Amino acid sequence: MHTITKIITATLISTLLINSPYAGTELKKDNLITHEQTKAQVELFKQALDEFGATSPEQVISIWAKTEKTRNGVYHYSVACKELKAKILKDLGDPKDTYWIYGVSSPWLDRYEVISKNKISATEYIVKLKFFWSTSSGSFNTTENTLRIIHAKDTWCVKEVT
Repeated sequence: MHTITKIITATLISTLLINSPYAGTELKKDNLITHEQTKAQVELFKQALDEFGATSPEQVISIWAKTEKTRNGVYHYSVACKELKAKILKDLGDPKDTYWIYGVSSPWLDRYEVISKNKISATEYIVKLKFFWSTSSGSFNTTENTLRIIHAKDTWCVKEVT
């Protein structure tokens, strides 16, 4: 994970912890966060994610694959271009109302490979990824994604997935 991603993650987590109603207090029923407060915090985190992006096509690939490994759809959202973010919101629902969880406990991602990485121009790559899945019984199957990665403003993002 690149330094900027670590800094962003640490900042978001520390902000959440510092502003937590539990900070410096004993956990009591009257200190619990309400559902509405949680929804508001999630919306603020989403807004922060919209301000940041990957610094290279390689970082986009790594973060994209992390969704498959962790089943956390936030990673896809974080490296998606604006149009793809809108599609993710349409498909998964608003993050303050859903969990954005991809997949189930089995199969799980064993590993992934970059099958091909074609530089179309200085601002565009077509990358084919192959995901290798496993279950408790052993290897399961493979799936593939082809990502169209572009340089938009100051960051790299996934424009299209097939």
